[in-house]
Amino acid sequence: MRRTSPGLAMGRLALCFFSASTWLAGCGVAERPSTLNATEVGCAGCTVLKGGMVFDGTRAARATVVIEGDRVKQVVFDDVAPDGVEAGGGEVVDVAGKTVLPGLIDLHVHSLSVAGPYGYYDGDLHIEDHTKAMLRAGVTSYLDLGSSQHVIFEQRARINAGDILAPQLFAAGPLLTPTGGHPCYLGSPPGDFCVFIDSPADVDGAFEALLPRAPDFIKIVLESGGSQPLPHLSPPSAAAINQAAVSAGVRVIAHATAAADIEMALDAGVTLFAHVPDEDRISPELAQRMAAAGAVVVPTLVVQDGLSRTVHGTLTELDDPALADDVPAGVIAALQDPSLLAELRTARYRELVKAWREQGIANLKTCYQAGVTIAAGTDAGNPGVFHGLSLRREVALLVEAGVPPLEALAAATRRAADVLGRPDLGRLERGALADVLVVDGDPLADIRALGRVSRVYKSGVLLDREALALPRKTNLARAPRTGAGLGETCLAASECAPARACSPAQICAATCSVASDCAPGSACFVDGGSLAAGACVDGDGCDLFTQDCANGAACVFWGNGSTSCWYAGAGSNGQPCDASFACAPGSVCDPSNTCRALCDPRGERGGPCPGGERCVDRTAIAGLPVGTCEQSERR
Repeated sequence: MRRTSPGLAMGRLALCFFSASTWLAGCGVAERPSTLNATEVGCAGCTVLKGGMVFDGTRAARATVVIEGDRVKQVVFDDVAPDGVEAGGGEVVDVAGKTVLPGLIDLHVHSLSVAGPYGYYDGDLHIEDHTKAMLRAGVTSYLDLGSSQHVIFEQRARINAGDILAPQLFAAGPLLTPTGGHPCYLGSPPGDFCVFIDSPADVDGAFEALLPRAPDFIKIVLESGGSQPLPHLSPPSAAAINQAAVSAGVRVIAHATAAADIEMALDAGVTLFAHVPDEDRISPELAQRMAAAGAVVVPTLVVQDGLSRTVHGTLTELDDPALADDVPAGVIAALQDPSLLAELRTARYRELVKAWREQGIANLKTCYQAGVTIAAGTDAGNPGVFHGLSLRREVALLVEAGVPPLEALAAATRRAADVLGRPDLGRLERGALADVLVVDGDPLADIRALGRVSRVYKSGVLLDREALALPRKTNLARAPRTGAGLGETCLAASECAPARACSPAQICAATCSVASDCAPGSACFVDGGSLAAGACVDGDGCDLFTQDCANGAACVFWGNGSTSCWYAGAGSNGQPCDASFACAPGSVCDPSNTCRALCDPRGERGGPCPGGERCVDRTAIAGLPVGTCEQSERR
């Protein structure tokens, strides 16, 4: 779940940005002659899926599904049509030997996180790659449970406006956590990914800032950190958050990793859980309390499974060339790079992962046996937990843990839709949104059939899965988006107006190649792996000498008079920088990868350099009066 530290209802005509030959594949078959007393289905312009098994979200049997526009028009099971079913019009698709299901729903996704090793970062925004992978896998709706606010809410707005072909997106935005809590650990700048709640008094302000963005859920973090203790949200704070959420008509979902976290959440009135605990065991009595409270658990067993297979080198899909259709090449390479996996493959970490996996499975069984509702989610974006692909594995893990296949499929369809409060999703019945998945075989007999995707319909439109493969580089936007001005959110470099660049924070900024191209107080950041111009990024004006950054982050200088809160490392003056070139607050990383204490060359602020070192003036580099402490012989 994280051992560190983001629907489109298109009818056929709305997809004018793709050619009809690309998205709508003709698969008509000849109908048999009319049969007396046969039940007639279909209509002009309908799609009739006939001859296969149908799982409607509740039961499975042979049936015919009729799609009209973006909705399901009819579902006729053979047991209520003893004389057969006859199509009275429309395109008839023979699905014999296949199973027709509702589109899958993933209740725990991080849209902006890649599934590489912890600490891996390639600088690219992979949200479109992840969107394609989900669509190809038949994931037609998902809940993002932690991403940069301005990016994920912008993505949701574009999807809802019909500007992007994508699964229906529900988003929580930031995580509510105590200062220094998971996933914004002490020393990290929170950005707009975390909102710190250290007492009930912080709740009103947090909601005042967050509610205008209309989050679909409020996510709280209840994690003590296990072997590495972390600040924990207090019971009064959790209760205040839930009360504020109830008043706002928004449901709270809790990240909980231990049985005590579950109890605290229940005491606060929270009954929706983003994980099954894996740090210890849930007692039968607690599971019964959860069931009585109507609790819903999203187990995310695939997180521990992905970690386990990553640390033991058994992530066998990495050897399959077809994986590149759904996972960025850099992520695949990173998961095969021993240098990036070294920390995950220590003996101690292997033992931790083994315990997490065993306890997670045991707790799922306890919850299921007590009658706790189980819904499916993956926590996609963790190591080896690939977007789209991981949901089918999560369902398979539920089955391996003893959940009957029918209920495991319901967890990823109808029950997930119920959590979202959307009765038109996750089921095949009259009036439901026509998000439909067709797979070869019968997943009730072999749950692995979920991976043998034959067809995916999004809002009634048949998707060309081959066109969505990553190497094809198909653009999901209905029309190019250009001309975004300074300060506006950008999801691609091409979206910003001329003389503007998309900054690492996904904000349109002035272009630059050197610091002097930027206004004072802004630094020029250039992506060395890109041909695009650099971006002028405004500093936040933190104080280098008082080190006034929140959450223990370090105030550093970037040049051109710019200072910003940045990740703090462990090393101080004279010690090596961290792998990310970070030092403890009050020090900066020099070109020799050594931390150097900050000093004031004017002698006006801060203390003297330690150990007889002298203050070397760096004003010309920093653009403001500051120096670094160095041995006298250094120049």
